[in-house]
Amino acid sequence: MNLQENIQRIKEMMGIVESLKDTSWQDDKGNKVTLVDLLKITDDIPVKKISLKKLKPHILDWGGDKKEFDRVKKVNLKYPILVFTDDDGDIISIIDGHHRTQKAIQSKMKTINGKLIPLKSLPPKIRRVFKHLEK
Repeated sequence: MNLQENIQRIKEMMGIVESLKDTSWQDDKGNKVTLVDLLKITDDIPVKKISLKKLKPHILDWGGDKKEFDRVKKVNLKYPILVFTDDDGDIISIIDGHHRTQKAIQSKMKTINGKLIPLKSLPPKIRRVFKHLEK
């Protein structure tokens, strides 16, 4: 999946109101990474089947927020999720795709398509925003 397909996927997921640049992460020093930034640097990472059993402990529950569960029903599972891993390949965090992961679990699937991104492989400018996730 190339960058343009990823951008289209995110647009479909978020609707007209939100843009890709609205999804972002920021550290306590004001350094910011957008979803577009992540999609650009992960474009060459292959999509793999990821065990939902391994992802379950990392999924958000949204505190029972009905709006979030309504979003789960609308997501498209054909697009891969983004998952940060440590040096050993163990999952650290689902960085993009909590709704899709939840839908796959509800659909009793065993795996979901995703990209496993070694956190330490990120460029320093992006990695520092996610430094709190490192073990």
